[in-house]
Amino acid sequence: MKRQVYVVAGAIIKDNKVFAAQRGNKGETKFKWEFPGGKIEEGETPEQALARELREELKINVEVHELITSIVDEYETQVLHIDTYRCTLISGEPTLTEHINKAWSNKEELDKLTFSPADDPTLKKIKELYLK
Repeated sequence: MKRQVYVVAGAIIKDNKVFAAQRGNKGETKFKWEFPGGKIEEGETPEQALARELREELKINVEVHELITSIVDEYETQVLHIDTYRCTLISGEPTLTEHINKAWSNKEELDKLTFSPADDPTLKKIKELYLK
């Protein structure tokens, strides 16, 4: 049986752009772009986990808002359950500690980044609801 992994991701929206980060050369989604986040730890709410992960990974403080999408992405070794939330930046500027690239993208620029196919519903919703 495949491992079930529960993660949260943050779509940080600012000035009609959304923040995305590019993964490095590891894992089943190497070099793909993503909305940053991470695993939910024991005793944390998804919102608390997301705020902590973004603090650790990008050295920023965010306010976590509504859930945008819940998707399931299946790989050879695991099944990822990804909840993506809308976030606003409270302080800091995203600093890469785990990713190899970063971008603030508008609707058109977002289409040029290669995300995992499982992110399509999330991208569609972000473009419809949050980017003009």
